[in-house]
Amino acid sequence: MSSVKVAVRVRPFNSREMERNAELIVHMQDKMTILRKPKSIASSSSAEKGASSSDPDEKKFSYDFSYWSFNRDDATYASQRIVFDDLGRDVLNNAWEGFNCSIFAYGQTGSGKSYSMLGYGEDKGIIPLVCEEMFTRITGLEGGNVMFKVEVSFMEIYNEKVKDLLNPKNNKLPGGLKVRNHPTTGPYVEDLSKLA
Repeated sequence: MSSVKVAVRVRPFNSREMERNAELIVHMQDKMTILRKPKSIASSSSAEKGASSSDPDEKKFSYDFSYWSFNRDDATYASQRIVFDDLGRDVLNNAWEGFNCSIFAYGQTGSGKSYSMLGYGEDKGIIPLVCEEMFTRITGLEGGNVMFKVEVSFMEIYNEKVKDLLNPKNNKLPGGLKVRNHPTTGPYVEDLSKLA
């Protein structure tokens, strides 16, 4: 297992995109994410011949995972459970072995970060699924001389400002919380709350 995995996920169109008749230009093929220029700006020669390996209107990018979550009816639809099994389970297993673990969700506003990480209603995201499974494991091993300590922090970096999402009272500094570097333990966020 590598220490860093990169995944890309395509969400369904939102209401604004549907109202504007947005064109779907992203496609997934195994671990590849393919972007095609919109028809309105695609070169006429490639639009006529269709997609090919040398198509100037197509760009291909390879990632550890390319998740197609655009349409639930598609056979290749990536559910919250699939994303958890691929990404969250490794984080949980590493945490179980005593390692500090992090998951980063990056993207513009409205791109689906909160849905992937938290989910909505019964459609739970990575964080609640990791927590459920972790506490199920703990419950199964309670008793004897085993002691468990779980700590969690939850932060957001937006416009280069770090915010504590577990304790909003920590967000009073005008520039946000400060990222520091400890000489032995490495980078950390000063005053970021840790809940146990």
